[in-house]
Amino acid sequence: MASSTQAASKGFLHVTAYKGRPFYEARWRDLNQTQRRRRLGAAWVELDAGGEWVPRKGRIRDGYLDERRAYRLMDEVIEEHEREVREANPRLREATFDDAVERWLDYLENEKRAKPATLRGYRSMLCRPMPSRKRGKPRKARLMRTFGGRKLATIDTADVSRFLADLDRDGLSARMVNKHRQILHSIFEYAKRRDSFGLRENPASETTRRPEGGAAPIDVLEPWEVSKAAAAARAGLHRGKGGYRHSAYSAETEREWQRINDQDAAMFIVAAFTGMRMGELRALRWKDVDFAAGRITISRAFSWEIESSTKSRQMRTVPLARQAEAALAETRQRERFTKREDFVFCRSDGGCVDRSAARRRFVAAQKAAGLRVRRFHDLRHTFGSLAIRKFDLVAVQAMMGHSKITTTQRYLHSKPRADDAAKLTAIFAEGEEAEQSALAA
Repeated sequence: MASSTQAASKGFLHVTAYKGRPFYEARWRDLNQTQRRRRLGAAWVELDAGGEWVPRKGRIRDGYLDERRAYRLMDEVIEEHEREVREANPRLREATFDDAVERWLDYLENEKRAKPATLRGYRSMLCRPMPSRKRGKPRKARLMRTFGGRKLATIDTADVSRFLADLDRDGLSARMVNKHRQILHSIFEYAKRRDSFGLRENPASETTRRPEGGAAPIDVLEPWEVSKAAAAARAGLHRGKGGYRHSAYSAETEREWQRINDQDAAMFIVAAFTGMRMGELRALRWKDVDFAAGRITISRAFSWEIESSTKSRQMRTVPLARQAEAALAETRQRERFTKREDFVFCRSDGGCVDRSAARRRFVAAQKAAGLRVRRFHDLRHTFGSLAIRKFDLVAVQAMMGHSKITTTQRYLHSKPRADDAAKLTAIFAEGEEAEQSALAA
């Protein structure tokens, strides 16, 4: 007969009887993920009426252990065993935090197939510290500055907690502190794998995740604002031609200049009325546009200049609204780059448009049109806020390619509910009538 309990310890404490005599036994998985057990000593327990081991009454005799002493002894036994395993495991004994970072990034790139933009973000946060001659410059490379070069097995929860507390004191937002914590947690979790370093436990698991504020309000454009920004782009008010004041340009140069202006206008309209992401717009080809069926198929996207699957890794179709269809049909009238494999939005050489240039031009077009400036990504928010007015959540989620419905729910504030005020008025009127009746009585 045996029973087991677990407290804030690395293993399980069992009570097992042998020839009618109960004793405590420690069970745990060691650094190699091997199941271990060790007898600790006689247990000061007895069987109750239900056949369960319970503490015996009276003073504990010499040679016996109560539960508190058994737990303490178990932790000592496990710690001693882990020390022996570390000494016998040169891979873990010699591994540094830098080794774990390198293996984790390789795992993300080749096994998890993380997006290039995601990998770039992680590598940026895990870059090595560089000397700076400027005083008062914000500290960079915080993760490698703190943990770089340290032996992996020597980093504990207290080390991670102190690091996160330093980020708090440096004034980092809760979101950024949590991002550093998430990266550490992922690195150590990977290091626990038997095929990596066999780390016993994740020192970031027991640290505190900072409470973050709610999502920032979504900023959108009205349809007329999109049209006005597009008109400014079509007129060439969002960028200068360069050259001198009285420079003359060839007819070919003028045609190409106007093609780019018209294309910028079309890109703004398509982004606002299809909800496509910047990377998806840049990867859009004419074969993806079905004018007859009135839809666009979205299956590819650029992520940090590398073309791959969409962010959700899923193909989706989006209805082609009349405004977007007209803009694309006009773009299709250009002289070159209209074949199935050609990019819809392209440079003069046929390559995909530059994302930074597209963002700058959208900002410049809004300024030229006298509009309040918003980001290019807010065109996608514009689509979500407009679509939710006529479609249900699931339909909008599918059109926008959200992996979670909670992301789509952000647009519910835009769903018109004109009868809410009338309903509240009726409720309050009923209360007023009841109050008047009571006073009259």
